[in-house]
Amino acid sequence: MAQVVEGALPAGTELVEARFSPGPLLTLLVDREDGPVDHEFTSRVVSAVSPALEEEGYDGMFEVSSPGIERPLTKPEHFRRFVGHEAKVRLAEPMEGRRNFTGVIESAGENDFVLKLSEGGAEVELPFGSVSRAHLKEDIYR
Repeated sequence: MAQVVEGALPAGTELVEARFSPGPLLTLLVDREDGPVDHEFTSRVVSAVSPALEEEGYDGMFEVSSPGIERPLTKPEHFRRFVGHEAKVRLAEPMEGRRNFTGVIESAGENDFVLKLSEGGAEVELPFGSVSRAHLKEDIYR
């Protein structure tokens, strides 16, 4: 489904995440290079994506939204783009006895990234393939 949506998006638009919610409701989180993800923009995305989804046989409801302040990190390029930002990461399988890590993204390569942990300041190298969920952890009060 994500490939269908990506192929129909207006130029300069990135599909951050596509997920099904109860209902079923397809939620599309999108970002753009040249401005805010506002009502006018999401309406443009709906108009562009709706025919492609119908052609693919999807007749359910869908919504388009901004990724928000706690933006999901779903691709290696997201980690590279947000080096220097704090993130919360959950691994599919425990590593060193834990699955949840919070810290600043120090660097990101082709297969893994380095997180400087909030507690203690130690650095941990995490492979992209082991991440089950990750998102920015921005403090709006800083």
